[in-house]
Amino acid sequence: MQIRTVCPNNNKYYIMQSSGGWNGAIKGNPTKAGANVLANCVGYANGRFAEIIGKDTIEYQMTCNASGFVIRGPRDYNLKVVPYPTLGGIMCWEGGSNNCGHVAIVERIDGKNQIYTSESAYRGSAFYNATRTNSNGRWGMGSAYKFQGCIINPAIGDVHWEEPTNEYKVGTTYTTQVILKVRTGPGTNYSQKSYSQLTPNAKEHAYSSGPNAGCLKDGTRVTCQEIRQVGNDVWIRIPSGWIAGYYNGNRYVK
Repeated sequence: MQIRTVCPNNNKYYIMQSSGGWNGAIKGNPTKAGANVLANCVGYANGRFAEIIGKDTIEYQMTCNASGFVIRGPRDYNLKVVPYPTLGGIMCWEGGSNNCGHVAIVERIDGKNQIYTSESAYRGSAFYNATRTNSNGRWGMGSAYKFQGCIINPAIGDVHWEEPTNEYKVGTTYTTQVILKVRTGPGTNYSQKSYSQLTPNAKEHAYSSGPNAGCLKDGTRVTCQEIRQVGNDVWIRIPSGWIAGYYNGNRYVK
């Protein structure tokens, strides 16, 4: 999935059905032109969840209060709720004013207790990203809220943080076992870097043209600067960007 970092505009996932869109949520407050279910966490989550799925419709219309998502999802749509964040899933909280709750979309999982979300807030911001940590069991929400769980996005599945079971260590030098793309972030949803975007040293060990342009050659020595686990895959940041160390059960860097 491509991480959303900008407010949607003229996008049917975020436009009310009565206005020609696909979203069954109420009008946002304040109302965002070109995305009139915003500002509202319910309308946003309803649209973003469907946008990640990618169909030209919203088949899971969860348009109740945010605190009711964990009830409606399983009851009406057979969606699964788990007690931890899942990629592309809906984080759900109860509490707040009139127990309306709050919902947010998991755009990225940074670690066991840290996620990156996209959200909206009724009578607040139409769109914003947030880094949420779980120091208090509420994933960054105040004491008036209680974390209920996360609704798994069926297009992605139960992709969540798992403790790395890999041999990689920051500061250690490894060798690529295959031709590898260098990406802007830790995952195949991030774009590949071009040859011109590589460091001078990396260019000496990469293809400058042809179908593998910008890719590191097998046998290239790389220094691990950061490690990121995405589901069961392990990504390594090197000076030029991110490469797959362990992907789909295969170890590409040793």
